[in-house]
Amino acid sequence: PHSKWFLLDLGHEGLNNLLAAYPDKSAKAVCTFGYSAGPGHEPILFQGVTEGKIVPARGPTHFGWDPIFEYNGKTYAEMDKSEKNHISHRYRALVKLQDWFMTERSG
Repeated sequence: PHSKWFLLDLGHEGLNNLLAAYPDKSAKAVCTFGYSAGPGHEPILFQGVTEGKIVPARGPTHFGWDPIFEYNGKTYAEMDKSEKNHISHRYRALVKLQDWFMTERSG
């Protein structure tokens, strides 16, 4: 939720201006899902990470930081939905959660 307010205040160009003084533009998109069996049970966390970098905006600008987060030469905004969904941090976290459920179910 913090990146949303940050981008609303600064915009894509403002974020790039902040980073102008730094040679390292690397970034990580991180998503964490948690599961708990109920009250008194410790939550189990499943984290997905996509490594990328911050670049000047490219592609449609209507969805958050998608135009400035680049992975393998394309910003999230330049990717079609299917491509983005298969490399996104959310997808990677959900795969870990799904794998855990499948293991628990079969075990």
